[in-house]
Amino acid sequence: MGRRLALLVATYEYQDAGLRSLTAPAHDAEALAGVLRDPDIAGFEVTTLINEPHYRVGEAIGDLFRDRRRDDLTLLYFTGHGLKDDEGHLHLAMGNTRRDNLAFTSLPAEQIDRAMTGCASRQQVLILDCCYSGAFPAGRLAKGDADMHTLERFRGRGRSVLTASDATQYSFEGDQVHGLAQQSVFTRHLVSGLRDGSADLDGDGDITLDELYAYVHDKVVEEMPQQRPKKQENVEGRIVIARNVNWQLPAHVRHALASPLAADRLGAIEGLADRHRIGNATVRQRVEEEMRRLLDDDSRSVSAAAERRLRTLAGAGEDPTSPTPVPPPQATAPALASAFPPEPQAPPAPSPAPDRVRWSAPTEASVHASLAVVNGSVHVGDNRGRVYAVEKATGRDRWCFDAGNPVHAVLAGPEGTVGVTAGPYFHLLDARTGAERWQFRVRQRVTALPETDGGSVYLANSNSLYALSLATGERSWTYCPRIAPFQWVAAAGGLVWTATARAVYGVNAATGKRKWRTAVPSPVSSRSALSEWFLYVGSGSGGLYAIDALTGQIRWRTSVGSGVSVAPVLADGLVCVCTDAGPVCGIDAVTGESRWVSAERIPTQSPPAVAGGTVYVGSADGHLYALSAETGALRWRLPTARPIQASPTVSDGVVYVADLGGRLYAVEHHGGM
Repeated sequence: MGRRLALLVATYEYQDAGLRSLTAPAHDAEALAGVLRDPDIAGFEVTTLINEPHYRVGEAIGDLFRDRRRDDLTLLYFTGHGLKDDEGHLHLAMGNTRRDNLAFTSLPAEQIDRAMTGCASRQQVLILDCCYSGAFPAGRLAKGDADMHTLERFRGRGRSVLTASDATQYSFEGDQVHGLAQQSVFTRHLVSGLRDGSADLDGDGDITLDELYAYVHDKVVEEMPQQRPKKQENVEGRIVIARNVNWQLPAHVRHALASPLAADRLGAIEGLADRHRIGNATVRQRVEEEMRRLLDDDSRSVSAAAERRLRTLAGAGEDPTSPTPVPPPQATAPALASAFPPEPQAPPAPSPAPDRVRWSAPTEASVHASLAVVNGSVHVGDNRGRVYAVEKATGRDRWCFDAGNPVHAVLAGPEGTVGVTAGPYFHLLDARTGAERWQFRVRQRVTALPETDGGSVYLANSNSLYALSLATGERSWTYCPRIAPFQWVAAAGGLVWTATARAVYGVNAATGKRKWRTAVPSPVSSRSALSEWFLYVGSGSGGLYAIDALTGQIRWRTSVGSGVSVAPVLADGLVCVCTDAGPVCGIDAVTGESRWVSAERIPTQSPPAVAGGTVYVGSADGHLYALSAETGALRWRLPTARPIQASPTVSDGVVYVADLGGRLYAVEHHGGM
């Protein structure tokens, strides 16, 4: 196993009076050094240089990249000022740097690039917490000079580059003025994600560079929308930066293990097996300990299942990736916070109908974005900014488009087009070839899934709703009431609906003028929740609203017993609602009365899909669930390699879903659709 070496460079005191002193860099380097040096977390050999002259830092960088082996992991971190020369070349400012003599008193980016290019290691990480250009708000000290240039300075095989901001932005220190900030926004989240393990997004016990970037990107943009971190890489395989020292079983598995119901504990065994399949050595050890504890369970069915699964984990027995039969429930799940009357005990669940995975295909990174099926292809975007078109029938690649930012959504557009949101950009692509027809950039980032209707595309950023021409990408109008960020967008029949955290808005699609406003706490909805000019809106307070889409009047409200964080979906007079507590609710679209509540508690972060009498739910526990749309009973569940965050989509009797491991599945279900 190769060595893990890190060089951290921080400069906050400058001889040049024109370079403003910063307080954050020393704290940044100390905090990052502590977490990287910790043998339980990252186990790096760490060297830290504070306020050193350029020649001392250059010598240390040369030593970092010299005489390395291919399997060594090298990490170079810099925090301080970034400057440019008259030709636009990037220079990192050191303590002795003079702006009138950058060539001989600073550290040129080209010099670092040459050192990295000559290094034999195929796992090189460069992290720059300096900034490039742009205005900054009062109360934030910006690191850097104006008009700085970016990632193109550091391209190379086996190399990953993370920057605190892009080519048109400043990197900000904390909220306090006059240099009193204790840590930069970027590095603070970098350190916290490693220290407490929150950057372990897929729960496998390892924190990869991809996960760390995705975590920090979202945290920074949430706190400082003006700042948008960037990543560029050219590596094979994944780079593991740290271990999640605070790893624990997912909440739904812990709750199932602690349940007094044997059926819940029996179901938890599959959750444990899933963690074992994707987890690192520490995770597998923890899982096996839990499984051995179940050998003494007072239920014979639980102890026997645990024994069989332990044999499987040891390399014998049944295939753990096959669809898992669901045991008959021994008791009905508790009623949802008195929202519905107690239901009679459910009959034993039937064995799963024959399901099969037609095919599965990998992408290059985790998939968080919605999927779209257009012109015989499934379109999926990953966290590295790539959009793939694969054949529905075979899973073979047709084309790949590089969006340059993590893909947030992929949607089917009219006339053979595919829409893609990635960072602050909306791209309209030709679904057949992948060629970009046009792109539109918002000021910060697209915060809501876009919507198309007729000849227009509607999308939103932090405080504006845009209408764009589908043909040209030109802006038709902007609705900018200067309120809280818009959360979602829906459009149909000359109206556009959107929402903030406090209210739903109806907007005239032709003029961009507001028609109505209806107060709803934490509303969530989508085009899939619109029918007969009623918009069905879930609420963070635990309510489902039926709103007249033309007037904004609330026709009825019903409680679903728990908050709703993902959009409801409507089909055949039924509103399907995934609750934060886990159960899925089926609500009559006309009366608001409950038709059913699922016995399964399914942790999900995306809306379900409904087709052919079946509700499909992608789950954070690493399963695709199929429920009866008539009764809510479980028909089958299929394990995936990693948790599912993107909504499934259904086309021609096949369910398409992608997991956080970057794998796309085509699942065929006989007899259930």
